[in-house]
Amino acid sequence: MSDRLQSLFLFLVSLLVRVPLWIYGKYILPLLYVLPILQNYKTNNYVFPNKLVEEVVNANDILDICEAHGFDVHEHVVKTQDGYLLTVHRIVSKRLSTRDLKLKRPVVYFHHGLLTNSELFVLGQSTDKCLPFLLVERGYDVWLGNNRGNKYSRKHINLSSKSRKFWDFSLDEYAIFDIPDCLTYILDVTRMPKLTYIGFSQGSSQAFAAFSINPQLRDKIKLFIGLSPAMIPRSLSHPIAKFLVTCPPELMYFIFGTRAILPSTVFWQQLLGPINYMKVVDWSLVYLFNWKSQHISLTQKQVGYTHMFSPSSVKSVAHWFQIINSERFQMFQEDISKIYASVPSLHSKLHRCAPFPVQVIENLPMMLIYGDQDILIDMETTKQNLMRNLKDLTLVELPGYEHMDTLWAGNVAELVFAPLIEKLEQIHAAPSLSDTDTDTASDA
Repeated sequence: MSDRLQSLFLFLVSLLVRVPLWIYGKYILPLLYVLPILQNYKTNNYVFPNKLVEEVVNANDILDICEAHGFDVHEHVVKTQDGYLLTVHRIVSKRLSTRDLKLKRPVVYFHHGLLTNSELFVLGQSTDKCLPFLLVERGYDVWLGNNRGNKYSRKHINLSSKSRKFWDFSLDEYAIFDIPDCLTYILDVTRMPKLTYIGFSQGSSQAFAAFSINPQLRDKIKLFIGLSPAMIPRSLSHPIAKFLVTCPPELMYFIFGTRAILPSTVFWQQLLGPINYMKVVDWSLVYLFNWKSQHISLTQKQVGYTHMFSPSSVKSVAHWFQIINSERFQMFQEDISKIYASVPSLHSKLHRCAPFPVQVIENLPMMLIYGDQDILIDMETTKQNLMRNLKDLTLVELPGYEHMDTLWAGNVAELVFAPLIEKLEQIHAAPSLSDTDTDTASDA
């Protein structure tokens, strides 16, 4: 397929992504009914490598996924200061007694990346490749967060998720409301003074942003760990990606709408089936980002890609494109006039969007784990921004690792989880379920 046809194909897909589900059902679905027939017989009768993989692939939500691995999930709802209702998940071992659950334990909070949700961290192809489960078994109190607008956080006390105003958010709102409100809630429930924050990709960015503008929040963090931490992504090389990065938000809204991006993921999963859906996602990532994924097995792709994507706002994606364009980790730039946008030099003289002042983050133990082949992050710039005031910064660079490898590589347990757990245990006193401390956390 020529570059021109590929570009046209992806543009049409982008338009389809924003079409409401009822239009798919009434008009588009009848035109696509032949697709399942065209799937070859072997694909339709695929034999899963083991029962765990089959159960995770077919799971409806994180409760089903964790149940397949032998863990329970307690769901909590956090109301943000601006009225969004966010679901946070507490992972619990089935071996814990009620008394054990009430003991105060070191708290570890996980936060996902762009266009994903809390399921991201429990999508390893086996239990020993899911970091939250390993930490629960070691006695940590593990919580997984969710951004507003994703699969688990589609409610607001006043707004409908169908309204444009519901989707009017960017990284700014994550940093100002979502992260601080969730962490405060968790510390209140557990009655602990501090927690460890583990962020993947944008989950790290949201922490950087939140810590930079909220000194009180920094005091609640015992250790920060960033997996493939994004702050200022590298400029993307693919022509379509370059076009989207350089276009103004108004054009992004024209292409993808002003509400959710990727609202119809489940529709495509059901239409294509798990194997073909995995192939489409894999091809798309190779095509757009030139990912080799040499460290991620076929089984891991099947497990991970099935649940990987979740809706977010178009505005949050446009925010990232602004950051890439400006080469600054900055807040969202609203209402750029057409005159200024057409004359960048004039605009930069008259308007400069406020940056997130990450240089003020200090006295916070931090560990960053990343691959030297990750084209989505610029670690040199990230280190320059963070190293000025940080006294305890541990850097782990992994040769040959790409963006998703810090979660799903075949040797992730040895190269990522082992040093991470070692750092955790250096910072925290090693927790024990046999601890006789009578001070208790809230029952949940």
